[in-house]
Amino acid sequence: MSETGCHDPFPRVAARARVISNRQIAPLVYELVIGREGVARSEGSKPEGIPAPVCGQFFMLRARPSGVLLGRPISVYRFDDATITFLILKKGPGTAELCDLREGGLLDLVGPIGNRFLSPDELVRADSPLASSLPAHRSLRVAVIGGGIGVAPVAGFALGLADKSFDFYASFRSTPYGLDGIESRANRLVVTTEDGSAGVKGMLPAVFDPSQYDLVYACGPTPMLRYIKESCASVGGVGVAGSNAGSNPLAFLSLEEHMACGAGACLGCTVRTVNGNRRCCVDGPVFNAAEVIL
Repeated sequence: MSETGCHDPFPRVAARARVISNRQIAPLVYELVIGREGVARSEGSKPEGIPAPVCGQFFMLRARPSGVLLGRPISVYRFDDATITFLILKKGPGTAELCDLREGGLLDLVGPIGNRFLSPDELVRADSPLASSLPAHRSLRVAVIGGGIGVAPVAGFALGLADKSFDFYASFRSTPYGLDGIESRANRLVVTTEDGSAGVKGMLPAVFDPSQYDLVYACGPTPMLRYIKESCASVGGVGVAGSNAGSNPLAFLSLEEHMACGAGACLGCTVRTVNGNRRCCVDGPVFNAAEVIL
């Protein structure tokens, strides 16, 4: 079991929802907003309300009607009392159907699923098993990192942190997106693009120095997460889980894995860890970087 949470402790539903809005915000990227009140799935039945997620969780989404059998795992970007917002990258037939939905359209969902990011305040509490890995004599230096569509869950999480308490890094191939409100809340916002169209030309290693941080939260493609894990582990010359506690940034990674059931039954999203195989959907998607093998 991951140190970041326990097995699926949050209530989930299988429900139908109505699209409030759906708009393209970057090439192949759409911002989909659904209502939380739910829609009756059959005549005479009552609609199932959708529970509030927590930062780091996701839903399995499938458009109605659909030509695909299974939902697609989509991380929560933002939510409030009435709506949930997702950022969706148009990649295959399932995500294409979701991106083609219009206001008033319907989708089926299952969720919220998975564990969550633990806040800095939670991690430094006396009863936290990870408190000894963090400095107690000063404010934590926090980095939040998003790569591509992985910016969605970490941006939502960052907006819940104290103002100016974190630096935010966002890396894209080209056009940035999903950063609304981040610049005003972050101590520093650093954007990189591979094509140089915005921010610093290059990738995350061009701008990120792990030695400047005590705590790192990240979501993005596996090569980026592998770099973050390895670079954080190299600070001070020992691994993240080594005996030199406090010299290495404590890093939490939200993994992007292919999923089928979202319930932990199919084992299609198996992740290797130092404690054996885990299921990304219900044991994750957030893992301590010291545990996961990338």
